Amino acid sequence: MAVAKQDGLNESTIAEVDHYETSSLSERHKAALRYADALMTQPGSITPQQKADLLLHFTRDQIIELTVDVMKWNYQKVPVSLGTDVEVQEGELTPLIFDAQGNWVKPT
Repeated sequence: MAVAKQDGLNESTIAEVDHYETSSLSERHKAALRYADALMTQPGSITPQQKADLLLHFTRDQIIELTVDVMKWNYQKVPVSLGTDVEVQEGELTPLIFDAQGNWVKPT
């Protein structure tokens, strides 16, 4: 969230995303968040209605992009579940900060 905060993300928006079903976010955003939640937790549980909602708000290419983006940010689940992940800064969360080319910058 460090990069998102640099780009203007604020606590109010974070709270809306945390409780998106009852938030003032658009139906388009809610459909994307429902999909992301299902994809991250139980991909087999994505319903025909969720698929229809996605197609109402997004093109097939946009759905593929959303899928790849969600999966990209969840790659760490495998090493965490296997206990093979390594802390960058022991005992601390590591902020994700990227340079202008999109490369991760290791915190100092």
